Amino acid sequence: MSLPSVGSCRLCAAWAASSGLDAAISVADELPASVRRQTLFHSGFTCLFDPRHARVRRLTEAVYFAHDHVIVSYNGDLRGIVEDMFGKARKVRCSISSFANLGAVIDGTAMLATVPETVAAQVRATRPHLRAMPLPLPVRGAPVELLWPAANDDDAACVFARKKITAIASRVAASGPRARMPSGGRQSARARAGQPI
Repeated sequence: MSLPSVGSCRLCAAWAASSGLDAAISVADELPASVRRQTLFHSGFTCLFDPRHARVRRLTEAVYFAHDHVIVSYNGDLRGIVEDMFGKARKVRCSISSFANLGAVIDGTAMLATVPETVAAQVRATRPHLRAMPLPLPVRGAPVELLWPAANDDDAACVFARKKITAIASRVAASGPRARMPSGGRQSARARAGQPI
């Protein structure tokens, strides 16, 4: 079974068009009818930073926009959900393509990162000196979904793997800060489409 973590709606469409993948985990918007989806959990956003360098006592909107930012963008874009939702530009100094290296990029710098709460919890598990604070802006979260081709609905190995993935996601949702199973809440189209945050 092939299971990538697909980062954006464009990548989801490319994945859906290929025949070599059995499932993907992503934040996706519109998909072809031939792709099934199941919401694994919903995660809000938080601000992650190194308090040894980014001296933030209270994260106000003015403090947030005064700091340099790192952005996670699967396509190298320097705009994200904050710019699109609020029409305000952050001072983006660094763009990385994956959350996997985010902790290393923030550690030892004064940059802030706007990330899903589940990501912040995972980064802080290995770098407990980093700090997460609520955003000073009302940025809504997004559902993280399991996607698979409809042709694999009854494939025994794929059904087994999807059940295991769902069980793991339930544990993540139960243990993560405010990560939760689907609630039907609304989020921005950019968040649903996996656009840079």
